[in-house]
Amino acid sequence: MVNAYTGLSDYYDLIMTSGYYDYDAYAAELTDLLQGRRDVLELGVGTGLVCERLLRCRTDGLHLTGLDHTESMLAQARARLGERVQLLNQDIQRLDLPASFDGAFSVGGVWAHYRTGAETPLGSHLPDHEGNVNALRRLHAALRPGAVLLIAVQRPHDDYEHVLPNGLVYEQTVKALSGDRLVKDYCLRQDRRVVAHQQCVFRVLAESRGKALLQECGFRFTGVSPKGNFYAYAKSS
Repeated sequence: MVNAYTGLSDYYDLIMTSGYYDYDAYAAELTDLLQGRRDVLELGVGTGLVCERLLRCRTDGLHLTGLDHTESMLAQARARLGERVQLLNQDIQRLDLPASFDGAFSVGGVWAHYRTGAETPLGSHLPDHEGNVNALRRLHAALRPGAVLLIAVQRPHDDYEHVLPNGLVYEQTVKALSGDRLVKDYCLRQDRRVVAHQQCVFRVLAESRGKALLQECGFRFTGVSPKGNFYAYAKSS
């Protein structure tokens, strides 16, 4: 199963909008990259932060579907987005949707590329090779011919601490595991008391291996977006 964020869900928006992600920049570039594509799937919609901003940028009949498997996150997405986005509680490894999408994107929801300087490795919430292959092949089947897959580029997993409003302190620590995996601990404290904690295991592949994985599953790398926020892949026949 994909990493879940039940433990952090009540504080997720506060953490992620405090400077960890630039959602406006992602949404603005997605608007350009998805121009002309009406039926679009977000992989790991979370609380709906990206969809909300994308809908502000796109006013031409965009039909968005958001996929997640953490119900507490989806509840917040429903409150935020209402009927404007179709929200589905599904595990991407068991994805069962018709081939009805012109594009899909992940802003750290399932997959992400990481800015590390020398190269841009691929990270996944799915810690096993078989899980990634299965999920990507199921995604491939849900996309129409000519569809695009856009994977966001973000900061790498590293140790990080940030002071939030109301005396809250967010801290994340990262430890390498065997092979290509790492474990990441998320912790939120208030007056030294832990108010939320989550632990997730990620798989991180060198850039060439990440592209090879996607190629194996029917996605051809087509380039980096003009502003550098996304790696773009095209569905192969």
